[in-house]
Amino acid sequence: MVTKLRTVDMSIGGARVYSDDRLKLGTSLQIELLAGPDSTVQVLARVVWIDELEGGKPARYDVGLEFLDVPEEMTSRLAAILQKDEDYKRQLEASASPDPVWDDEEEDGETGSPSTGEKKQ
Repeated sequence: MVTKLRTVDMSIGGARVYSDDRLKLGTSLQIELLAGPDSTVQVLARVVWIDELEGGKPARYDVGLEFLDVPEEMTSRLAAILQKDEDYKRQLEASASPDPVWDDEEEDGETGSPSTGEKKQ
C-alpha cells in the first residue's frame, strides 16, 4: 500500500504528517523524504500517535511518526535538510518587512513602542 503523507513538522527523531489514510498505531512505514530537486532520503518510521481531524482540515488524520534504525548516512543527510530549512526560516524572518502599524510616526511626531506601549521622546 502506498500512502501519501504531507509533512507538517520534522526533526531528526520523527515527523508529524497529514494523511487521508487511517494508519494503525505501531505500523512500520518505509518513507521517502524529498531532500532536494533530485534527492530523497529513505527512512523507516513507526506510527506512534494518530488524531482524526475535523472536516475542512487539510487531511483526515494528523499522524506522529518515530524514525527507526536510520542509517548514519541518512541521519547526516536529514540533519543537513533540517539545517537548510532552519537557515531559510531565519532568512525569511530577517527579511520580513517591518509592521507598518508600529513603524509609522504618530500625528504628533512621536513613535510608539510595540513592546511597552510607551512613547519615545
